[in-house]
Order: sequence, then C-alpha cells, then structure tokens
Amino acid sequence: MQAEVSIERYLNDDNFSRIETDFKFLIKQIVASKGELGLEIRNNYFNVYYKGNSLAKISFKDNEVYEIKIHEGFYDGTAASKDTRFPSSTPKSHYHSLQINRDLIHPFFQQKYLDEFMANIKKRGWGEEVTFEQQIITDNMKREDLIIIDRQVTDNIIKGRIDLLALKQIEGNRYSFLVIEVKLGNNVELQNEVAEQLNAYVKHVKDNLVAFSGCYQKQYSQKKRMGLLDVPHESIEIDGDVEGCVVVIGYSGLAENKIKALKNNHPNINVVVKNFKLQPLGWFN
Repeated sequence: MQAEVSIERYLNDDNFSRIETDFKFLIKQIVASKGELGLEIRNNYFNVYYKGNSLAKISFKDNEVYEIKIHEGFYDGTAASKDTRFPSSTPKSHYHSLQINRDLIHPFFQQKYLDEFMANIKKRGWGEEVTFEQQIITDNMKREDLIIIDRQVTDNIIKGRIDLLALKQIEGNRYSFLVIEVKLGNNVELQNEVAEQLNAYVKHVKDNLVAFSGCYQKQYSQKKRMGLLDVPHESIEIDGDVEGCVVVIGYSGLAENKIKALKNNHPNINVVVKNFKLQPLGWFN
C-alpha cells in the first residue's frame, strides 16, 4: 500500500510569529533586493537564497534559539566567522551549524556579513541552471496571472525535485498549478528524459491535489503576510487542472534538434525557448 503524500512547506503559527518578529529586518532586505535574495518556506524552517543558491538554512529551536546552517565555502574567512559572538563549529558535510539566540540574529545577518556571504557565492559560480531558475523567478515578480510560489519542491514520496512550481490564475483568487522544469540547451536530458520527468511530476501533483493545494494555499498566505508577494489577494484557492512546461535556455544550436524531437515525441508538453540572440543593428534605438 502506497504511503499518503505529506507536504507541509509552511510554518506553524508559533514559528510564523517568530519569523515576523525576529526576521522582520531580513525580510525587508529581501524585498528591497528585487529578486537577488529570496526566502523559501519549508517544513517549519526556511532558506535564504542568493542567486539561486541556498545562502543559509534557518531552523527554529526552543528558548528563542535558531540553528543556522551555512556552507563552509560561503562562511569561512568572513568577518562573521571571526566574530566571537558566533562560536565556530567544525563543518559537517561541508556545512557549519551555529546555534544563535534571537538577540544575535540581526548582528549575524547584518549587511556587512551578508555582503561577504553573497560575495563568496558569486566567486563559486554554482550551476547555470540554478542561476537561470533565479532569473525566471526574478523576471516574473509582481505578476498576478503567474506566481512562482516555490522551488526545488519535494515531499515524502516524490522522486527528485520539481525545479519551479507556479500558480496560474484561473480567475480572481482562483489558481491552478504549473510545474516548470528548467534545462540548458546543452543538457543531455533535454530530448526525452525531461519529458518523462515532467509528466511524472505533473501526474504526482494531480494525483495529490488536495495535499498540494492545502500546502500552497497556506504558504501563499504566509508569504503574502510577510510582504514577499506583491499581489492583491490575501488568500487564494487552488484547483483546476495541473499543467507542465519545459523552459529551455541558451545553447540554441545544440538544442535545436533536441527541442524538435521533444515537441514531436511529446506534443502535449509546452516548451518555452529562451535564447540570447541580439536584435539587428539599431535594436537599441
């Protein structure tokens, strides 16, 4: 007998109150960044993203304490790592784990330290597809008709992770799900594997629509209340059909035949192609 899907990518009431109070300053910085920084809610923890990379994972502990996990490549050598208020930890699986009291959350994420973390992420240059996912999120902010609500989506059953999960407006505050897979034009999975992957994700969400709808209606409300969504509706309803889309970015010469085969073999899949072709002379006038 197959296990029941459990997906709870939102915060309980107590932890939501804590994030509104203790991280109000950081939420303001995230909103002001216009998409450079992001915050994604998980199952009673959240991640802060920069350029598509998880800058920090923040978990709620008892007695007004937080656990912050941050990659050694982002943290080592920074002023924060030398600050005696934040005891050093031996990285486990390349991640530092710091136990920080609520009074030290703002000092830890002060602009100077945050700038250093972000600079280290830039130096590493992790993953083209991850970067493009972030650009898609950023360039589709402030839209009511299409809301990218989550990234790297998983649950207790699904195999793999959905790149991006979006909400497509039906009417007013009624939305349906749109599953988005992002692939570079030179990705070997583009021709056939991505279709199987996308169809499996779409079927999974459709088969478990009640669980997914309940989860993301709750997450939407929390993000809206925090000011992370610039859309008019305080709450939404999610129903309707579940659609899928593949976004292919760059390397158009390598991708051309793969995209043609993908469309021929899987005509039900919507394929969006984005390239970096410049317009003819005079395009900038």
